[in-house]
Amino acid sequence: MTIVKHNAAIDGFNQWTLNGEAFSMQTMKSLYTLHQGRRYRLKFRNASDDIHPLHLHRHRFELTRVAGKPTSGVIKDVVMLGGFQELEVDFVADNPGMTLFHCHQQLHMDFGFMALFRYA
Repeated sequence: MTIVKHNAAIDGFNQWTLNGEAFSMQTMKSLYTLHQGRRYRLKFRNASDDIHPLHLHRHRFELTRVAGKPTSGVIKDVVMLGGFQELEVDFVADNPGMTLFHCHQQLHMDFGFMALFRYA
């Protein structure tokens, strides 16, 4: 997922997009489908200078790469993604139901930095 900040895009507030799309409560997008029991790798690229505490509800994930360096055995549900940094996490889709992914900074969430995962 590529994270982009659009400066002052909404009445002077920054707008945040994941893969080019800001979350919308009206359309409930961005929406990604998971299959129960499968292991997923999420790759994040922060194309902004902001630090983001990334949070995946209802699941834990393993950090597999941070700033280009491989890692293993570090289990989290929130991880800090630095400005212009990349990281990768693995998780198992083992808790069916709608799952929220977002930046833990409320203003970022309010202006698009969210996505939903649903189970097929």
